[in-house]
Amino acid sequence: MLLEILYGAVIGLSLGLTGAGGSIITIPILLYLLGMDAHEATGTSLVIVGVGALAGAVQYEFGRQKYLHWKIGFLLALTGIIGAFLGSYFNSLVSSTVILYLFAALMLVVGGLMFREKHYGGGSELPSFSKVKGAKAWLKFSGAGLLIGLLTGFFGVGGGFLIVPVLALILDFPMKHAIATSLLVIALNCLWGVLSRLSGISTIELGPALWLSGRGARHSGGSGDSKKD
Repeated sequence: MLLEILYGAVIGLSLGLTGAGGSIITIPILLYLLGMDAHEATGTSLVIVGVGALAGAVQYEFGRQKYLHWKIGFLLALTGIIGAFLGSYFNSLVSSTVILYLFAALMLVVGGLMFREKHYGGGSELPSFSKVKGAKAWLKFSGAGLLIGLLTGFFGVGGGFLIVPVLALILDFPMKHAIATSLLVIALNCLWGVLSRLSGISTIELGPALWLSGRGARHSGGSGDSKKD
């Protein structure tokens, strides 16, 4: 039981501090420490990461600084609905071995992106859709949402490593606003993925999912911003 509490705390802290990364930690825990196969792990991860992300988003919303932008978050998540259902369906078609190899490749890509120096998210104005000008910008925004949903459904990942750059680069979100809003998008995308699996596409281990979700939600706060600027 102590190990499960530790696992949940690590997942929640990762989500709350960065707006990303929960599933990159969650799936290896489910695979190698709890003995699930890849299909079960990717489905169960959706519940754990989704609940942790929602808890973090709520804490950002009720903090002293209002970093969470609900309308923008909902719209980005809505563009990912089709992708989430398609990703879940594709997940059911391939073997566990293929999923693991593709997940390993995804982690390498994410790691490479993290090592790159970034200078986005420095805007000081409040985020607004007025930043999205022209059909090309809206196509990028919608395409990004679709891709994030696809990754969520297939891998059981929240996609925060893509959501934060999308918000920062396309809508010029300051970083704290991007992280907070990313948590809302992650929670909604995970919901789409869970619904697709509950429809019979794949399986979710509800026992471990609910246990680890509870532990992670308690530690997924917004890095102290609810108490100070």
